[in-house]
Amino acid sequence: MKKIFILFATFFSLSLLLSCGQKASQTSEFSEFEIKCKDGKVRNGGIYLPAGTKSKDELPVIYMADGLVFKECRFGRMIDSLVEMKAISPVVVACSFENKMTVPGYNIAFRNAEYIETLAKNDNTLAKIYENHFNFFVDEFIPYIEKKAPVSKSAANRIFFGTSNSADFGITLSMRKQGLMNEYWCYSPVFSNISEYGMLTSETSYRICWGSKEEVGMDDYFPNLLKDIRKRGGQVNSWVYNGGHDREWWKYWFSEELKRRFPYKGQ
Repeated sequence: MKKIFILFATFFSLSLLLSCGQKASQTSEFSEFEIKCKDGKVRNGGIYLPAGTKSKDELPVIYMADGLVFKECRFGRMIDSLVEMKAISPVVVACSFENKMTVPGYNIAFRNAEYIETLAKNDNTLAKIYENHFNFFVDEFIPYIEKKAPVSKSAANRIFFGTSNSADFGITLSMRKQGLMNEYWCYSPVFSNISEYGMLTSETSYRICWGSKEEVGMDDYFPNLLKDIRKRGGQVNSWVYNGGHDREWWKYWFSEELKRRFPYKGQ
């Protein structure tokens, strides 16, 4: 009952903000929500709105898979600080929360089954889990955010952000739903295989990084993945950082990408 009240209260705060005409919020807002999906599941997420947001804005939006990282690693405070220091212009972050529960009968989490397409290739149960989540993200999550928050509907102003398994999901998303977004920030993808996909027919850019201390055996994987994306027409910017498979490194590079992509433009 307490959880339901909190969800209602935070979402009411968001609804109130967006119903106040052109009156801007003086502080940032992070509101959680639930979506009852077409497959019968209830999925959770959150929306970060920067200070100064108005109901008629059409702000750029980052669609973040593994969105619990936003809460657990305090991304909101980091973005607030960048905005206050005038290091970046305002941006919305829409978080799709991952499911960490274990798939019944399998030794993997729903998060793995929902994000990694290669797991679905030879298993009907995992294939259904993957497709249900894929369809949710494209057909329900993004439209929900566009209905509830003052965000742009242009592919040029949509960015995907994912780390580890959710980075793999982003790479597959870019191949299967071309034109949905123009830019994908995919940090430390570990299971991507795009060998069955053809050429990209729309302009798509990727920001891919990984750590020099990632798991043993990844040395060839990353360069080959970049080569496969480029062969399909993707524009790839990549870099290696001096660290491992680590949230704090991903958070740091996320902040650097915000400064690159959304430089402060003044009043």
